[in-house]
Amino acid sequence: MRFSAPTPVMSRPVRVCAVQYALRSISNFEDFARHVESYVDVGDDYDADLIVFPELLGAQLLGLTSGEGEPAEVMRRLAEEQAGAFDALFCRLANEYERIIVAGTMPRLDGARLLNVSSIYFPGYDPLHQAKLHLTPAERTLWNFSPGRDLLVVDSDFGKFAVAVCYDVQFPELAKILCNHHGVQLIVVPYMTDDRRGSCRVGTCARARAIENQIYTVTAGMVGSLPLVTYFTSQYAQSGMYTPSDFAFPVDGIATEAAANVGQVIVADLDLSMLDRARQHGSVQTFRDSQNDTLHTRFDGEVRTVSRRVGFRLTHGTS
Repeated sequence: MRFSAPTPVMSRPVRVCAVQYALRSISNFEDFARHVESYVDVGDDYDADLIVFPELLGAQLLGLTSGEGEPAEVMRRLAEEQAGAFDALFCRLANEYERIIVAGTMPRLDGARLLNVSSIYFPGYDPLHQAKLHLTPAERTLWNFSPGRDLLVVDSDFGKFAVAVCYDVQFPELAKILCNHHGVQLIVVPYMTDDRRGSCRVGTCARARAIENQIYTVTAGMVGSLPLVTYFTSQYAQSGMYTPSDFAFPVDGIATEAAANVGQVIVADLDLSMLDRARQHGSVQTFRDSQNDTLHTRFDGEVRTVSRRVGFRLTHGTS
């Protein structure tokens, strides 16, 4: 029998707030800014270090774009006309509230290519960008998005994290590359789905990635609608934060989960040092065992690690 506990490790906590965002029609950019800031303010009330918004958050601005046209044309104009104001808003919020914000996604132009891009805002820094790599049929044919090519790893005060946008979390190879080869222990998943089936796909795969790699995953989805806007007339989400399935974690592997299909925020403290302990002393060691198996994945893109240090907030429960 084991009567001695594992060697203590230094706590590395991060308090995460996932926003289950309630989409609604707006009249101007100021309406959008107030709506977004109301959620950031709630995250601030909970003293969250990291605030995560859902995929295609910027689509709420579609009604403000000039002219009419096919969905792909309108989405391209949204990127042309609103990306700068979107960045300015979230840079201001990150600085004023002193929080790290993953602002869901916004369409952005890369030359002639239209990308679905998640942006990460740190106080005092320029934004970091992660384009979505895998595209759904609607993204390819309706909006004419192009896939991203590269991966971003953010080396922060609490540890390394990355963004997998919606469909990307449904590909185990992507998470394995990030975790096995680049040290990621937290993957945040901004997503947008229009029914319960889609939301279940995202949530189930996020839970699987947490178990396979012994990491934390955080999903943030969108609810509500933009009347008469194609593919935004109905959204469904049940956001959650997921853990490995072992003794040190909740018995069902769920740190917290939102009520289905209502606007709200969820908050949880995620201690990355517990992942280190689970990988060394857990009932199973899927992370360690995957290092030496023969299931290797080749990635042709670039994986870029960027260091961002804030250091003034991440003190919850530090030992």
